[in-house]
Formats: sequence, C-alpha cells, structure tokens
Amino acid sequence: MFPSLLRRSTAVGYIARAKAHGAQSLLGPFQSTGERFDHLLRGMDCVKVEDGHVECQIPITEALQNSYGTLHGGCTATIVDVLGTMALLTKDATRPGVSVEMSQSFLAPAKGGEVIVARGEVVKYGRTLGFTEVRLFDAKGKLLATGKHTKAFPS
Repeated sequence: MFPSLLRRSTAVGYIARAKAHGAQSLLGPFQSTGERFDHLLRGMDCVKVEDGHVECQIPITEALQNSYGTLHGGCTATIVDVLGTMALLTKDATRPGVSVEMSQSFLAPAKGGEVIVARGEVVKYGRTLGFTEVRLFDAKGKLLATGKHTKAFPS
C-alpha cells in the first residue's frame, strides 16, 4: 500500500552508536535513524559530552520552523526528547530508557536562521527511572525554552 512507509531503515542512529562505541560517539553531527521522525535534527552538532551532560548546536532551518518563521514547538519537544536521552546515555550507553513523561515551557522564540544551543542534563539517575532537564538558548545566552523528560529503564 505505502512501500516507502514499510521500508526498514538500515541507518545506525545515535542510540545504537552509543551502545556500540560509548557515549563519546555522540560527539559531532547528529546520527538519526534514517527517515524516522528524528531525521529533522540532522543539522544538529553535538559539541560537548560529559558525565550526565550534553551540549548541541542546532541551526533553525526552514524544516524546523512554524508558520511564524520560528522554531516549531513540536521540534522543541523532539530536542528535549533527544537531548534528554543523550544525557542519560552518558551515564550508561546501554540504557536509553523509554519515555514516561515530558513537558516543555516556551519563554521566547528562536528565529529562523539562528543557531541555538541546547543543553541536556541528568537531574537524577536511578535504577528504574532517569530524570533530565533540557534548556535551549540563543546565541547571546537568552533562555528560549526549557523541558523535562522522565524515562523508565525496563528490565
């Protein structure tokens, strides 16, 4: 019916790469899982990976913009999801977890053409749950959005 939708991706995404090569493999250009939803972040560049912390730069391309020419709220949610997961992978590259809860607060628009900085941090890392916070900043350091992401680690 829709062959392109049924095709399996052979791309190695950031989660599989971290599992195979460790958290430091997250550095550099973002590795999406083929044509799945996270492919919109292909322009993202991870510039810092430390224990419990990641930092990425993201150009606000046309594909990430809403009809007002600013970063789409759904893209902000995807950034919170991905950077929260990346931060957890710095603790244990074999435990990306599954999302349990996520929220975002929007403080100011990120304009099209800008490059923003996103920082993901592990707030608490437990046996069954991981809690992260992600903050998005403009080039001048102004806080644009914040997000919280809770993930479970099923056995």
